[in-house]
Amino acid sequence: MVAKILQVVGYQNSGKTTVMNQLVKAVSVHGLKAGTIKHHGHGGSPDYADSTKDSSRHFQAGAAISAVEGEGAIIIESESGLADLEKLLTFYRTLPLHVILVEGYKKEPFSKIVIIKDDQDKKLLKECENIQAVITDLPLSDISVPVFRRADQKAYTAWMIKWLKEA
Repeated sequence: MVAKILQVVGYQNSGKTTVMNQLVKAVSVHGLKAGTIKHHGHGGSPDYADSTKDSSRHFQAGAAISAVEGEGAIIIESESGLADLEKLLTFYRTLPLHVILVEGYKKEPFSKIVIIKDDQDKKLLKECENIQAVITDLPLSDISVPVFRRADQKAYTAWMIKWLKEA
């Protein structure tokens, strides 16, 4: 099985995580498996619940990458630049997934859903490549991909399932 990759991109507070959650639920309802990757693009490291745990202490002691696994949960921490998107995708591709949903990484070349929150965000339509669909409440013209309203989760999740099942 080769997992398809679909990115969800937009600016901060545009609703990317909400859309991602809806897509993951739709995949699950259809008996498929999704993996997700989120880009933390706001500067600094993501917050961790407890940096005193052994895996974080291994990392703080100088490990280039450290992971902890238990009860089905895996937490991985690495030094900056060690695990870029392509390396994460290489790992995810070893898993039995139907789709890898990626939140962020606007400049990557994979198929994308672009979220447009306001007029300033429309520049994403020119900056991003491989756009497959757009989610917005704004009127758009001269666009050749499906456009969905933000509240129409049923429509954009149905579109994604159809896209996913295409060869």
